[in-house]
Amino acid sequence: MSNGTPDTPTLDPEGGAPVAISLDEVSEIASEVRDLIEAGEEHSAWERIRLLHPADIGIIVAGLPSTSRDAMLRVMTPETVAWMLRQMNPVEAGRVGARLGSRVLTPVLQQLRPQQALDTLLRLPTRTARELTAILPRHVEETPQLEHEPDTAGSLMAGRFPAVALDDGAEAARASLRALDEDRRRFTHVFVVDGERLAGQIAMVDLALAEPDATVVQLATPVIATVTVETPAEECSRLQRHYNLTQLPVVDDEQRLVGVVAAESLLSATVEQDTQQMLRVASVSGEAVGGPLAASIRTRLPWLTVNLGTTFLAAATIALFESTLTQVVVLAAFLPVVAGQGGIGGTQTLTLIVRSIALGELVGVRARQLLVREAVLGLVHGIWLGVLVAVIAVAWQGNPGLGLVLGIAMLGNMVIAGTVGAAVPLALRRIGVDPAVASAVIVTTATDVLGFRLYLARARAVFYLRGSRAW
Repeated sequence: MSNGTPDTPTLDPEGGAPVAISLDEVSEIASEVRDLIEAGEEHSAWERIRLLHPADIGIIVAGLPSTSRDAMLRVMTPETVAWMLRQMNPVEAGRVGARLGSRVLTPVLQQLRPQQALDTLLRLPTRTARELTAILPRHVEETPQLEHEPDTAGSLMAGRFPAVALDDGAEAARASLRALDEDRRRFTHVFVVDGERLAGQIAMVDLALAEPDATVVQLATPVIATVTVETPAEECSRLQRHYNLTQLPVVDDEQRLVGVVAAESLLSATVEQDTQQMLRVASVSGEAVGGPLAASIRTRLPWLTVNLGTTFLAAATIALFESTLTQVVVLAAFLPVVAGQGGIGGTQTLTLIVRSIALGELVGVRARQLLVREAVLGLVHGIWLGVLVAVIAVAWQGNPGLGLVLGIAMLGNMVIAGTVGAAVPLALRRIGVDPAVASAVIVTTATDVLGFRLYLARARAVFYLRGSRAW
């Protein structure tokens, strides 16, 4: 290994400081690096990226095929890999670390000094960090963050934080910051304690502008929210968004300050929770692009199997009207129209409701009020789409009866889609099931089955009432 990078970024005499580049530029450089490595020129590949920002280095290295990635990491020193992760945005650092995986990170951490290893470890997702603790010195294994369950405030909090006694002055608060060395940049407040109990906080701006003889009592402001080590990361994210917080103090049952969830950890938790919520809607939560095939199969296959079962319900519904379809074959051509529009309408409503549940926007909103609103929206959408599809059917097939049936079916299915799309996630939440996981399958099945039944039952009724000449 050679050409390491210092822990602290410095100005390069020739290239200057790293600058931001576009995603297109990152993609172009990544292609160049891949070509160089395939040609056996790993050192040239490293020279091509070593002056980039750590965030860009990380995304390029993590995106390489496994053999190329291993070749690049053999050129980089362990200190360089650790520096790269520590300098990145915590969200990106976690994603890159997870992409590199335990196999790659194990030899890196083994060759670092204990404190370097710990600092790097704490930038990784908690589950990945726990897998790696066995290779580290004992005192690192006992780090408080790693003793708590993943996705809790305890796993996110920093054990070292700026704190000052209630009866001290502004200079003592500044001294508590200086004692943290590089870690001081992580905090936006100095916390005030009365003994060990949390009593308030001082914003950095107020501390910077304070007179030399100012007291802590004069500068302190109340703490808006606190959490315990068991508080879920999801709740931490909600508090951060709702109260516009930059960090959260972690207290025990007696209100003693035991840690602080810093701004970057709050950002990481918020992005992670939002990402997981989005992935759960598509039933791919826990999967990463380029990750192991086995993990992707375990994530997707069960839900694909469930979805396959629900499609047979739709098929069975169509089979009930086999005789009608046999006599009026043209009806089959419009089945995807009815199902597709209903599915999209239901998914739109479902996504909005799940997002609102996740963000706490439904507080004070009655379920009946929400259902009526979505039904009205479905009615309005259905009228427009029903008229439109009827006109298209008549213009295409020259068949007013078909246009009438399609228009009515579309109207009914859009009302069903809006109502079911709102009702299903609300009902699942009421019974304690995560609405993001199961709602999509249920809503899609409902719009397909009810839409087909509405369409084909209406068609059969018209067929028998008016005879085949209606078609």
